[in-house]
Amino acid sequence: MDPERLRLLRERIHASLTSHRSRETMVFLFFLLVSTGFWLLQTLNDSYETVIRLPLRLNNVPQGTVITTDLPSAVAINIHDKGTTLLGYYFRLRKDSVVVDFSLYDNGETNGHVVLSHSDVLKQLSSTFETSSRIVSVRPDTLEYYYTRGVRKRIPVEFHGRIEVSPFYFLSEVRCEPDSIDVWAEQSLLDTITVMPTVNTVWTELTETTVQNVPLLARRGMKLEPAAVRLSAIVDVYVEKQVQVPIIGTNFPAGYVLRTFPPTATLSFRVGSMRFKEVTADNFVLTATYEELLHLPDSILHLQLRSVPEGVSQVRISPPDVQFMIEMNDPEEE
Repeated sequence: MDPERLRLLRERIHASLTSHRSRETMVFLFFLLVSTGFWLLQTLNDSYETVIRLPLRLNNVPQGTVITTDLPSAVAINIHDKGTTLLGYYFRLRKDSVVVDFSLYDNGETNGHVVLSHSDVLKQLSSTFETSSRIVSVRPDTLEYYYTRGVRKRIPVEFHGRIEVSPFYFLSEVRCEPDSIDVWAEQSLLDTITVMPTVNTVWTELTETTVQNVPLLARRGMKLEPAAVRLSAIVDVYVEKQVQVPIIGTNFPAGYVLRTFPPTATLSFRVGSMRFKEVTADNFVLTATYEELLHLPDSILHLQLRSVPEGVSQVRISPPDVQFMIEMNDPEEE
């Protein structure tokens, strides 16, 4: 901006500030500010109640001591005093906290349960507030925590709940990771625990694999590591598959063999798409023992599966019946 334009701008600003209307506006704002200050001082001089939340902190916990149930994260204090004092708390206590000294309540035992009564809590707060302040209420009004010194047990995790899938899908697997966790608690409590359940979890109408972190259902006085597990519901869709399985004779005397017509059977079944390639004819067994064949009134064998792989369902055998004969081996063929 050139000097001439700057000069003109300065003259306009000076004229606007020295005008009669501007002076009246400045006088009005001054008195408004003064009256607001007096009103604020008068207001803050009155008494009020307000709620102040202070974080809780446990200090001087010895090495090797595990707090199995922590103190609440904060206390809410309903306090009564003049507005000026309460305003001072707002600025002074923003980074403050209530400190509980572990050593004051340590009885030296392996396991412990410490309860701070209402009077104990007020004693902890007495140094935080001015003597003019009156504590109306504290929430919670009692504080407690559990601790143990190195008493730990490895416990398997168990899923609690219900998982349902949509039609044409099936639940292939429910998996918790990790499958076991470390639990710290007093020995008498650990002795009663055989599994650590998840919180009751219900998933319905799933059409795809679902994974979610699920908390564990800890009892009072326990510390879990970790406190939640990764729950996976593996959802798959059924597909049809066919394999050719040979019919085998077992327990035959030396020199005798089983001949069936046809020598193989076709198995049709449902299997999850993720296991389609994994399940083969080698996973199925169609056998008949020498003893059971001798007791058949005719030469018709009704085929039955001796084993079915996991995850396979609705198995159909074709043909369901075959003709058979027990034949002697020709020594020259051996």
